[in-house]
Amino acid sequence: MTPTLFVAAAAVPLVLAFALACFRDPLRYALPAYAVMIPFSSLLSVGSGPFASLSSLLGLLLGLSLVVQLGTTRRGSAVLPLAVPVWLAYLGFSGLTLFWSINPHATIADFAVLASQVLLFVALVVTRFDEGTLRRFGTALLIGGVLVVLYGLAQLTVLGGLPAPDGRAARFGNDLLGANNQAAALLLPIAIAGGRALVGSVRSRVIHWALLLLLLFGVLMTGSRGGLLSTAVVLGTVLLLSPARRSTRLGLVGAAAVLVIVVFVAAPGGVGARQLKEGTSSSGRSDIWAVGLHSCRLYCLTGAGGGAFPTVYHQELEATPEARIQERGSTFEPHNIFLLAVIEVGVIGLLLILVGLGSAFVTSLRLPVDLRAPPTGALLGTVVSSFFLSNLEFKFFWAVLAYVAISGTVAAGRPSDAPPVLVRPTVAADGGGA
Repeated sequence: MTPTLFVAAAAVPLVLAFALACFRDPLRYALPAYAVMIPFSSLLSVGSGPFASLSSLLGLLLGLSLVVQLGTTRRGSAVLPLAVPVWLAYLGFSGLTLFWSINPHATIADFAVLASQVLLFVALVVTRFDEGTLRRFGTALLIGGVLVVLYGLAQLTVLGGLPAPDGRAARFGNDLLGANNQAAALLLPIAIAGGRALVGSVRSRVIHWALLLLLLFGVLMTGSRGGLLSTAVVLGTVLLLSPARRSTRLGLVGAAAVLVIVVFVAAPGGVGARQLKEGTSSSGRSDIWAVGLHSCRLYCLTGAGGGAFPTVYHQELEATPEARIQERGSTFEPHNIFLLAVIEVGVIGLLLILVGLGSAFVTSLRLPVDLRAPPTGALLGTVVSSFFLSNLEFKFFWAVLAYVAISGTVAAGRPSDAPPVLVRPTVAADGGGA
């Protein structure tokens, strides 16, 4: 027996034991494991294809175990957020476009990926969470962000530098989600770290300050200007909505500003150079958007079909005189989820996305003061990043929506006279733990 087969055989009992534990308590075992793996994409996978990554397999296990739990123990949430029917409707209309899609094969593939994300989101949102489980979910998301940034640091320092495939600029995330999406995947961990860095015991705040600065350096390593802008939105929102004292908030702003300035000045390993050198460049997005807007006359009413934007771009590029041909070819994502929705699913798809994001924003603003800052910050930062990215089918996008919706159901389940959990400890510097 080869060493590989021996290790695989030895791992089978462990995998079965883990799967059994997940079906017994999916929120304790499957959800944290899935959350940790979200930013790693296909770096850890068992094959090729959109569902071969470890995170996708864990997502499948999580979804199945949640369905079994809901069917056997009836541990459903007492509140059904508006987000559930809205996103199910978007999924349904996206699938319906198969009947008139200009690229049916792309629509089928796109629908499969989108369905996996929406259905897992729904399964999470309709499952009953308590505050401890919500915090564990947030901690797992934070750990995943920290681990992936440590991987990027290892690349930068001891593994020969950040990846630069096909002659592109060396950027953190090129071998994972793509550099720009990698930055967006760090927004929710940054919001969670920022929220926890402002409340709780001194020890907890110091730890989360350090983690926040590490995650911010991760965004700088991606070289993403949209990611840096979105991070500023996240931190600004968290600081504005946090119940922490003003001095604590100013200290966090100062630490983040010092880190960014030092990185821009020193540019260790080239980190930070891209944000400065290409500050006004759209990286071809304006040309892609021009083609999309030009094609709106044909497809904005009913849509060209889910996943069909690259085909639309290829067909309409020559008919759009204001758009130049990109060096990388003519098959592009729209780099904007709103443009993606209206071109692929039509005006109904765009309206559903606006309603879905709008309802999430209302939910986040209605949260109690001790829960409000991280979900609201992560949501607003993700919306900003969505103006520059086609991230609708990425796990981190749905993790943000799930975190907001679950926070809302947890808050709704509190007794009406329950005191806030994290407001009181901020009064004293050595207050209770976070």
